[in-house]
Amino acid sequence: NKRSTVPMSAAETDDLSHVSFANPDFLEKNGLTPSNVLEYFYTSPFYQRIGQNSINEQRRRGLKVEVQPGHHEFVVLAANEDAKEGKVETCIFVIQRLQHPATPKETFYVIAGTIYQAPELSELFKSALCQSAIGALSILQKQLEAMRPPEADSQPPAASPGWPSWCLFEQPPVPSAWRVPIE
Repeated sequence: NKRSTVPMSAAETDDLSHVSFANPDFLEKNGLTPSNVLEYFYTSPFYQRIGQNSINEQRRRGLKVEVQPGHHEFVVLAANEDAKEGKVETCIFVIQRLQHPATPKETFYVIAGTIYQAPELSELFKSALCQSAIGALSILQKQLEAMRPPEADSQPPAASPGWPSWCLFEQPPVPSAWRVPIE
């Protein structure tokens, strides 16, 4: 009785960033502790996709493993106090895939028995940059609208409630010395 919150087709197995996974049978039978959290992680699609050739898998098969550059393994980086005490409902574990020599790759969180893949730093920057660009575009569009000369029969635009407070400026009249005669 394993549960993945996003159904996966063969094409989607490469990108698991929007997937969460829980294995209630494992949790009910074994609980979740620092000594078995990697065994729990091995039941997830995150491990199934990239862990089959890991050092962890070779050790699970009873093979003696010599760590060499390029090999990868999964390690438990951190656990909160509740995780150390085996309290599944409030436990938090951090698991990371390392490519030797000790280069961090993917990071995973196990929160209350559900496994999530952490977003990559580049994805966070890309998202923040995109949101900033959208905000800047909106501000520039509103400024352009405010700078257009009013139609002869229209009222001056009222302050828009959609503007951030730091963008609301007074519009004093233009001094006559600055006006250029149109010929």
